[in-house]
Amino acid sequence: MKKFVTKLTAAVLLMTTAFSVASCFGGDEGDEDTIRYIVYTGGGSLDDAHRIYSKVDSIVYEKLGFHVDFEPYGYTDYANKLSMKIATGEDFDMCYSGSLLSGMTYSSAAADGVFADITEALPQYAPDVYNSLDAKVWEAAKVDGKIYGVINEQLFARSTGVAIDKEVVEGLGLTQEQIDTNGWTYRDVIRKAMEYIEADPVISPEGKVPSTTLILGNGWDEFIMQSHGLDALGANSYYPGVIEAVDGKTQVINQFESKYFKEFADFCREMHEEGWIAEDQDRLPVTSNQRVRLTGTYYPYVSDAALYNSIGRDFVQFQFGEPLMSTANVTSSMTAINVRSTKVDKCLKFINLLHTDKELFNLLAIGEEGLEYQWKTAYDENDKEYQYVNYIKTSKYKPMADWAYGTEFNAYRKRGYSETWVEEVKAINSGAVYSPAYGFAFVPDRDLEGALDSAYLVAQDYIDMFLDGSFSNNKNNDQIIAEMNQAMAPYVSQIISAKQQQLNAFLAK
Repeated sequence: MKKFVTKLTAAVLLMTTAFSVASCFGGDEGDEDTIRYIVYTGGGSLDDAHRIYSKVDSIVYEKLGFHVDFEPYGYTDYANKLSMKIATGEDFDMCYSGSLLSGMTYSSAAADGVFADITEALPQYAPDVYNSLDAKVWEAAKVDGKIYGVINEQLFARSTGVAIDKEVVEGLGLTQEQIDTNGWTYRDVIRKAMEYIEADPVISPEGKVPSTTLILGNGWDEFIMQSHGLDALGANSYYPGVIEAVDGKTQVINQFESKYFKEFADFCREMHEEGWIAEDQDRLPVTSNQRVRLTGTYYPYVSDAALYNSIGRDFVQFQFGEPLMSTANVTSSMTAINVRSTKVDKCLKFINLLHTDKELFNLLAIGEEGLEYQWKTAYDENDKEYQYVNYIKTSKYKPMADWAYGTEFNAYRKRGYSETWVEEVKAINSGAVYSPAYGFAFVPDRDLEGALDSAYLVAQDYIDMFLDGSFSNNKNNDQIIAEMNQAMAPYVSQIISAKQQQLNAFLAK
């Protein structure tokens, strides 16, 4: 998941006297026959979105009798633009939401009264969506016992994934069973892969590993947190205060003073000192050099397919850590309805249609056959022929966010996917460990927001320092981490105290 700017400043709000009430693609927000949908589009191209949205609108009108007007935002500005619309009172009917929107999370927005209570309307107008998930899963969406958003169905149980070039994997003879039997950690496996790559004269001429061969990405919240089953209690993991959920503990600790953050820092320094990663590695463009990547969440086949599409080589993904069901994991991708909307029934009917109509879902998620994708033939591990979606590189419509449109399980099969991938993912969800804080999400009081913002900025600076390799070689990691915690000290105790107090009250219920 991407990082978002945490808050809107008061200056920005004061400067904003109005916001355009017309959708980017036309429509009238006052029209009772049209629902206005603020949609998350990932980081891809939307140059030809009008064509797709018009076709989706026509299908919805034919099947449901009303129109859908789309207003798309990408990951770089989604949270702030949505916050701006809410702050200025601009009308819209439904929007993408979730726990990944720092400063604008689903739980905080619902607690602030931004979203409509759909507890009764959801099973009435979107029965297929409601019945597709276990009752316990819906508990994550409840705020004070009410449901304010529709969970977008996908992999909920998070553990850590490491993807390695298939040729490297075969050269090493590496298997998941071998990793599990020997108790190898992600560090062990990455070291084995990088040493192999470094010694390969074709990949690394003169023993120099090319830049962007190893990508750590955002290696803290998407990797170390998940690897050890830490639960940030529905808040951003850059805020102090987590629990060791896999171990069933409910004591809130400062993760930046823990062995987990020390492990993260040591791992980053080790990779930089070996010369295996470049500075600014998480912001460098994707290149054909990439052969080892922390995929964040272990998601069978999905990450492998995404890497193949962007790099053009096959990858094998390995899993580390025990899959964890937490509130934030389940509510990471949701669709919510504006409390001011008079079209709750229409919004839910549309969401239900996306769930039941696979062709409509894929039209919105990936586009049109022949323009955005084409079908190709491949063979699985048992030499069984299957058809898969192959993206056309010249396409101008690439939302790259299947998981934001209802149920990702409607997505057309992609290259490398198992025939039973949906059942396999559902099995991971059903067999996962539930956090003792499942159903709880920390919602800070207004007077705590300044402390949270300040702590976030400190954490971001030091995490980026380790990821980018811009730390001082004159200081060891213990010294740098001590400096970090000293800078964060004015804010930590009140944040952790507030989290613990709210968590205790939740558990007491």
